[in-house]
Amino acid sequence: MIPPERDLSTKWYYQVIQSRYGFNPHHLMLADAVEFFIGQGCKVGMGGHLMGQKVTEQVAEMRSLPPGIDQRSPARHPDWMGPDDLSLKVQEVREATDYQVPIQLKLGASRVYDDVRMAAKCGPDVIYLDGAEGGTGAGPHIGTEETGIPLMAAIPEARRALEDVGLADEIDLVVAGGIRNGADVAKCIALGATAVAIGTAALMALGSNKEIPGVTDYEGATGAPASKFYHMHTGNDPAGITTQDPELRKRLDVDEGAMRVYNFLHALTLEAQMLARACGKTNIHSLEPEDLAALTTESAAMAKVPLAGTNYVPGVTEDNALREIKQLLEKHVANDGFAGGSGV
Repeated sequence: MIPPERDLSTKWYYQVIQSRYGFNPHHLMLADAVEFFIGQGCKVGMGGHLMGQKVTEQVAEMRSLPPGIDQRSPARHPDWMGPDDLSLKVQEVREATDYQVPIQLKLGASRVYDDVRMAAKCGPDVIYLDGAEGGTGAGPHIGTEETGIPLMAAIPEARRALEDVGLADEIDLVVAGGIRNGADVAKCIALGATAVAIGTAALMALGSNKEIPGVTDYEGATGAPASKFYHMHTGNDPAGITTQDPELRKRLDVDEGAMRVYNFLHALTLEAQMLARACGKTNIHSLEPEDLAALTTESAAMAKVPLAGTNYVPGVTEDNALREIKQLLEKHVANDGFAGGSGV
């Protein structure tokens, strides 16, 4: 943490990452909520790489690192090697914060059902599930391209896991990854999420990758047009948002960017409300899977909702049919056995 983050935030999360970098119990006690970072959607089960050019004097002091030197974030924290360890660490943080703030566990979507069941038993208030569409500036390219599963496939599994351990009403499910408009929000809530989180879309609204006439030349510098997030990880964001360079940071008009973010969030909310009304609901949290239909067999299989115009849910329909056939066979065998036993 740097002091302005707390001073200028109305709600502030303290994130406990997979290492001990920068952890400070005094800062912890200033937080409105605490997040244990276990995984991220686009780098499931991996650590990260913080390039030396991003480790400024300020960042180095904040994270107790030498300035200007590349740093590797480990894949797992040495204090929590499994759910039992994590449960103890959650309890420690609860005691350190006097049981006054919520605790959130952030997971990347991989083995969602098993992971969420284990996370739920660690006693968090919130489970934050990040789909494969989630972005990062510190993961290897092959990780962002090849790991994780889509958010729409992850939410039903997470919801089922919470229901199976009897904690669906006690633990909130927050989801993220590739959310860009009100339709994405409505679908997530209909599938079982309590709320959504937004990262990259807010950066886009803030003005990241905005072409600045006479200043930026995206095609020449990066080979990609404006609005393509190919250079954020370098620390040299020409729009001045995701950078520690003081000269680049001057390019961001904070007041103008804040208004754009507000407009984006307001429009997104109105869109989600509109879709809820289209489904006959007076509240977006009343949306449910029955309000959804899939247009392809792939999306029907992932989201576990019927293919449009049918009652067919790939995988689910077959399982239900097999279960019914098995019950009928068992009943038939039982009846045959009873009839045979009553013969002369």
